[in-house]
Amino acid sequence: MRKHLDARHILLDYLYTIIISVLIALFLTIVGISKPFLPNLVMSLSFGVSICTLIILLFLLFNPGQGKALPIVFILAAGVIGGNIIGSQAGPFILRHFFSINIDVLQEGHHLKTVVMALVFGGAATYFFYSRAQLKSVSEAAEKERFNRLTSEKAVLEGNLRLLQAQIEPHFLFNTLSNVLSLIDTEPVKGKSMLMDLISYLRTSLSRTLPETTTLGQEIAMIKAYLNIQQIRMGERLSFTIDIPDTIREHPFPPMLLQPLVENAIKHGLEPSIDGGEILIKAIEVNNLIRVAVLDTGSGFSSENKTGVGIRNVRERIKLLYGEKGRFIIEENRPNGVRAIIEVPKHDL
Repeated sequence: MRKHLDARHILLDYLYTIIISVLIALFLTIVGISKPFLPNLVMSLSFGVSICTLIILLFLLFNPGQGKALPIVFILAAGVIGGNIIGSQAGPFILRHFFSINIDVLQEGHHLKTVVMALVFGGAATYFFYSRAQLKSVSEAAEKERFNRLTSEKAVLEGNLRLLQAQIEPHFLFNTLSNVLSLIDTEPVKGKSMLMDLISYLRTSLSRTLPETTTLGQEIAMIKAYLNIQQIRMGERLSFTIDIPDTIREHPFPPMLLQPLVENAIKHGLEPSIDGGEILIKAIEVNNLIRVAVLDTGSGFSSENKTGVGIRNVRERIKLLYGEKGRFIIEENRPNGVRAIIEVPKHDL
């Protein structure tokens, strides 16, 4: 409840109170219960503002919390009774000192009008504030349930992604070991280099089963090992450039966001192309965002590299981790290839 008692909501409560007060004064004047309009307006505002102020103060003081109907009812009853007492004294005082209009609420006629006005305003105020309290309670419960659900989904997704990351594709592992074996006799230097990159790649991948935070530099190191292996396998058909400033390499970065993009560029962009192509990975910091782009000069868009499982996982994961603050863009890289861009907030991981 306290969450909704900030300056904005309090100002709105007073605005609604003033509107209701004017409507009640107009009603009493038009139906003839009390005339003229000015005393009705002053008295109505006195009751309304007094009740509203007292109820807000009691909510701030006791903070009944969501779903506790009985304390809310007591607060509203105390606010209405106390506000009516204060309003019945404040209204005549204001009329007498600022408008030279004397009202004796103890006289029979004025007493009846005051009672009618108090009952009308008390009922309206009770209904208004109780309805708002119930709506706020429902809203807070829904927000809490949504937060718990998103937290659970995030935990499940993170666990699944760590397991996926640890599961090295069998064909990638066997092809790499086969290439190492063939290079040992013909080009032992390349064979040793490929084996070292495979060890580095496996070590980083398997460590993802642990609940640790990664940095952009660690992600890039694993991707570089992966690209080195692919480069030895594909030869001159693959070249790559990594342009990551040292100033953002140590920044926390979600694991498994870049790897699917690079695998996508190799599998669906460069391998289908006879001439292969180039991959460029670059990152910059702009307006408290980390922007990482993976560009290739391969075959361009296909149904797989635009809507495949890996791309879909990246998109859903950014949405889950950052909401509207994160962004994933995949588009044509003119004149050839695909450009994928990830933007994540610098301080929200």
